[in-house]
Amino acid sequence: MSQDIPTPPETTEALSFNPHDPRFVEEGIPFGTLARIRREQPIFEVAERTWYLSRFQDVSAALTDVETFRADLGLITGIPAGVAVIPEEQHYLSEIQEPRHKAVRRLITASMSSVRLKAIQPKLEEECHRLVDAMLAKPVANLHDDYAMAIPAFAMTRIMDLDDDAVGHFMRWSLDGTLMQRPMTPGVPPEGPASHIFFAEYLAHQRSLPKPSNDLMALLLDALIEGEPLTDAEIITQLHFMIQAGVHTTRSLLTHLVNRLVQDRDIWNAIAADPTKVPLFIEESLRRDSPVQRTTRRCTRDTEFNGAVIRKDDWVEMGIGSANHDEAIYDSPDAFQLGRSEPRKHLAFGAGSHVCPGAALARLEAQISVVTLLDRLDHMEMVEGATYPPLPGSLGHQAIPASLFAK
Repeated sequence: MSQDIPTPPETTEALSFNPHDPRFVEEGIPFGTLARIRREQPIFEVAERTWYLSRFQDVSAALTDVETFRADLGLITGIPAGVAVIPEEQHYLSEIQEPRHKAVRRLITASMSSVRLKAIQPKLEEECHRLVDAMLAKPVANLHDDYAMAIPAFAMTRIMDLDDDAVGHFMRWSLDGTLMQRPMTPGVPPEGPASHIFFAEYLAHQRSLPKPSNDLMALLLDALIEGEPLTDAEIITQLHFMIQAGVHTTRSLLTHLVNRLVQDRDIWNAIAADPTKVPLFIEESLRRDSPVQRTTRRCTRDTEFNGAVIRKDDWVEMGIGSANHDEAIYDSPDAFQLGRSEPRKHLAFGAGSHVCPGAALARLEAQISVVTLLDRLDHMEMVEGATYPPLPGSLGHQAIPASLFAK
């Protein structure tokens, strides 16, 4: 039985919403409140000089207008003043301004080309089968720790040509919060968080080789941007960001997929009977159970946006999860449906020139992880008495216990 969050009845209570509310991890996203915001105050002032965009068209337009709404992850990395005070060498890819952003982004996307993804696909398939073998050996598997979190960590080690020890590091950093830290985050040692120390050693090793051992490092080390090579600090920052985006958020995607499969037997039966529906299942999960519910932007100039006056330096929350439930775009938006006419019409990977550069890799991991479960298992069952994360949840780390039954 699915634990989708029901839409509450109409209310006359004053609107109140905190996009950062930690209760969402345990209680789920309040989609009834978001529906009211879309109806009554679609550009919602959640606090002084902080706005929340709730409708699909507004979120899409703002995500696309990167000159007005600049990506700024300062808040979630413990730096409330944002990128204005963060050294440029510590700016994540999404925070780098044009035209430099496009040049750095091109290096990262090239390292995850279709040719590269095709090369690592057999390794991903083999790893997924190995993980299923290990889960079947347990009376109760934890689909989060044992599967959803392990797969993206493994995938990124193959992109970066690292050994299996790195898988454990990537998983640990995703759990302990260090992926949300920069060298200038308060409390972080001068050498930076653990990932920066790791990648500094990795970079030094790559520089010592006759030639880099993988496409990613060859691209980063050989690049000239505006006539200058990337500094070590810039390369380490982007490697860190690739783990932040490629492990941390992809873990959330896979977690939502397996959580729905174990809770919703009808969906399992539908895609087991017709595996060609697996891509539809993945896209509907990206829409309905968006792995990233919001992302933060900083307004770079005074602007009037759909009737709201947003001032320079105001924070603007892009309500991706709300936009993906917009009644103006989707019929029965709260329902999980495999037959939507435009399954990829969602904002789970962003929009415009800053759309997620690892989207193809995330989709590949999702496809292989789901197909492997269907190939190996007759079904999965919820564990009596266990508590399951809501659908959708957030980037929490709750266990997803399940009894697995092999074919």
